[in-house]
Parts: sequence; C-alpha cells; structure tokens
Amino acid sequence: MRIASFIEIMLLSLILKQQYIFSRGWVVGRKHMIAYPQQQQQRKISTLLKDTKRTTSCFEYTNEFQDHPDVKRTAPNHRDISKPYFPVFYNDVYEVNLPKGHRFPMEKYRKVREIVQQHYDIEEAKELSSKIMHQFCVSPLATWDELITTHSPEYISRFLQGDQTESELRNVGFPWSIEGVKRALSSTGGTVAAACAVCDVLLHHHSNKQEESSSINDEYYPICWSAHVAGGTHHAFYDRGEGFCIFSDIAVAANVIRQKYGSIIRKILIIDLDVHQGNGNAVLFQNRQDIVTFSLHCQGNYFSKKEISDLDIELPVGCTDETYLVTLRHWLKQIKQESQGIDFVFFQAGVDILKKDRLGKMALTAEGVKRRNKLVYDFCSEQRLPLVITMGGGYPSNNDWTPILKAHANVYIQAYEYLEDLQRKREMLLSDSH
Repeated sequence: MRIASFIEIMLLSLILKQQYIFSRGWVVGRKHMIAYPQQQQQRKISTLLKDTKRTTSCFEYTNEFQDHPDVKRTAPNHRDISKPYFPVFYNDVYEVNLPKGHRFPMEKYRKVREIVQQHYDIEEAKELSSKIMHQFCVSPLATWDELITTHSPEYISRFLQGDQTESELRNVGFPWSIEGVKRALSSTGGTVAAACAVCDVLLHHHSNKQEESSSINDEYYPICWSAHVAGGTHHAFYDRGEGFCIFSDIAVAANVIRQKYGSIIRKILIIDLDVHQGNGNAVLFQNRQDIVTFSLHCQGNYFSKKEISDLDIELPVGCTDETYLVTLRHWLKQIKQESQGIDFVFFQAGVDILKKDRLGKMALTAEGVKRRNKLVYDFCSEQRLPLVITMGGGYPSNNDWTPILKAHANVYIQAYEYLEDLQRKREMLLSDSH
C-alpha cells in the first residue's frame, strides 16, 4: 500500500467517525475499503446518483454531491426569440492532479475556456447590445439515470467505487481518484446539459408555432447551438473505457434527448472529426436507425480494434488540408442528400489532426482546421440544424501549447462569430421586410 493511500484512508476514517455521512460515501478503492457506520453501509454506492433530481430546466439541479456553487444556473429567458441562443458549458472547476510526467494535458481545458471567454467578452464590448444570448455554465455531474441510458450499471458502480483492475485503469490511462470521478461525471453531464438546453429552446419554439400561428416558418426563429469545453469522450464502450474516456458523453446525451424530447428529436447525426475513430460510439449505436455515426479519421492511428460506424472514412498518415477538406466536403454533401430526417447534430471537434499535434499523425494547418469547422457550421446552418459542439483530442508537443490551445479555442470562437454573422444578416432581412 502506498503511503499516500494509507494517509488518505486514515484521514477519511477520522472524518467518518466525526460525521455520520462523508460527502456521498465514496470509498477509496477495492483494496482500500473503509469501515462505515452501519447506517452508512446501507447506502450502497450504486445509489449515489439515483437520487439526483433534475428539474424540467437543464439549468437547475438538486444533488448533495453537486457541491460546486456555480452549477445552479437560471436559463436565459427563452421567450426572447429575437436572438440566437448559445450556452457554453465547462468543467475545469473539477481539477485532477495527475502524476508528474503524465501525457494527458489536463490544464488545456481551463486554458481554452479562458481564451474563449475573454474573446466573447471583448466582442460583446464592441457591440452596443449583444447579438447572441449566451452564458458560461459550470458543467453539472451526470446523473445515474442519464448514465444507464448508455452504460452498464455494474460498470458505472465499479467506476464510482474505484473497483477496477489494473488492466482497466491502464486502458483508460488515468489513475482512479474522487476528483477523477467528478471530472468524468461532469464531462458527461455538461454535454447532456448542453443538449437539453438546446432542446428546451426548440420545444419553446415549437409550442409558439402551435399557439400563435401555424403559418410561422422556422426561419422566424434564430438557430440554436450550444457547446461544451470538454467531452468528446468517444472511446468509451458499454462496460469499459479506453483512451482517456470513461463514459461516452455524446452517446449519453444523444440517448437522453431521444428519450426526453422524442417528439421533436427523432434522428441524430454524430460528426466525429477527431484524428482517431469514434470507436466507442460506433459500437454503442450499432443497428440504431435513429443515431447516425460519421467518423473521419487517420488510417494509421488506431490504438485498439477498428469498429464499424455508419460511415467510416479513413485518411492517410500525413494528410494535408486540401485532401482532408475535399473529403469532408464531399461526405457532408452526401449525408445531406441521403440521410433524410436528421434534426440534431453533435460535433466532436478534436484538433489532433493538426501537424503540430504530438499524437495525431496528420498534417493539417491551423487554417485548415478552421476551414473544417466552417464546413460543419455551414452544414448545420444551411439545414437549420441544432448543434452541440464538444472538445476532442489535442496534445501539445515539446511543451508548446499555443497551437493546440488556439485550435481548440477557435472551434468555439468560430461558432460564436458564425452565429453573430447569421444574426446580422437576419436582422437586415427583417428590417427590409418591414
């Protein structure tokens, strides 16, 4: 037993003797069990998230484990239909101190969010009034009911307890910790909240159309997008994780909105543009007609078994801007023509396709990645599709974080500016019509 673990257990044991309930009753791990008071023993770990309650609005929660004060938010007034709605969720408040020399760039999430937030503030200061209704929201923790739409209850419980084998931990790439549990839950919960926020607005628009006039066109309302400066954990499977992914946030969010908003969300498209195949989502949605998985990735960068998505497109090692963009443009056009009925999109916006990425094996420039983003935004805008943007891979090389941070930040900055531009054009059209 490591000394650090022994000290941690002793401290937790002392706290438990003084308090009948220690936070949510987390155990340190299978090899480090704590003797709880009898009443506490009866609160099994598998019930930790079951009593989490989420109100109709995705911005208000009651959860004793949800201890970050900024999680409780009030949604902007959905009845202001004159502006696009663009909430941005982030989870860097849930910090995880990884071992020295660990290759995962944990700090990038905070750094990217700060760049994006600063840019939004500057842009809004230039305008007399903001053209976009947006806010930054701390990512909530995913609930038990949300997680089990996609993952094995046994797997979820074992992860919450730290009851995983060395092989499982090695495949995931993270050591287990309470902080890591919060981060994994918030990485999923933020994407779920982002998707629900968009759906809440869509429901409101749908209700307005029915109440006010059946002649109201969809163009009467600005499009609604949202984003999560985290997530994109597409290597998680039903009962296991790998490649720094515990739960599949996009898969959970897709299943949640299909269940909760099935009257308006009938078919979902996942556009996965990470350098690695979205193998977890490919398996999770096999034989599902209501979820379409599209993965454009590097042919020579599989770290585990290749899976089968609805549409898998492989590009060669060293792929440059033009090859990538021509390919993406072609297949987005094909999807638009052939996949009828899509009414919601998730965009996994990994930037490990950059030439300067440490693990990517592709050779796109920063401008090439920006053009990629625009192709996705054009695809959604032209069809007035609601969109949720998540992060993805991006690994700095030689301690030079700038290219990766800028590429990640540009994903969110471009989306904001794209919506701004759409709103300017929309206001001009409305003005001309009057």
